[in-house]
Amino acid sequence: MGPTYRDMPLPIGMRFRPSDLEMAVYFLRNKALGLTMKARTVPEECHDIFSIHPRDLPGYGSEEHWYFYCQKTKNQVTTTKSYHLWIPTGEETDVLDPKKNGELVGIKRSFAFIENEDEEEEESDYNNNGLSDEEEKPPQYNWFLDEISLPLTVLDTDWVLCHIFNEKVKPEFVNLLPAIVESESESDPSEVEDEEEDETGLPPPPASP
Repeated sequence: MGPTYRDMPLPIGMRFRPSDLEMAVYFLRNKALGLTMKARTVPEECHDIFSIHPRDLPGYGSEEHWYFYCQKTKNQVTTTKSYHLWIPTGEETDVLDPKKNGELVGIKRSFAFIENEDEEEEESDYNNNGLSDEEEKPPQYNWFLDEISLPLTVLDTDWVLCHIFNEKVKPEFVNLLPAIVESESESDPSEVEDEEEDETGLPPPPASP
């Protein structure tokens, strides 16, 4: 099942960016209980989200954040068809509700997307083929996924809510200034003076008697 995404227009200047607490208490708990939600934006379902390359998500190129419900199985596949891989990063994080004296209401797991290096190089060569120096190369991204689930103390369910987002890879910048300064400092001042005198085109002055 491919991902679909629907939402109602939000007021100008506002974006759908729920906190971990809101994702657990409102969106995920209500979804698991089958309750109606009145929010303007409600994530859609995508049960094979871990096997889809982020570039295939709807709105790629204009969106930076995606939210999907997923019914996760015990043997959840975390690779795409091209053998890209979502790997866990760090430890699980508790989502606590401060209004309930820090009660545990959710569990957050984080993943990072690892590209197949061979395919990534082929795709980069393909995308850059035929581009002139003036044409801009396609941007590169680092992809991450946060998965929110409910603890058994709240509800026994296999529903999870996934938040996928990207960060643009900044191009490497090489500072050549120190090498230039060092090169200039190593030159012989006398050679520079000789060159300046030769540039006048005048013959050298006669030797004094």
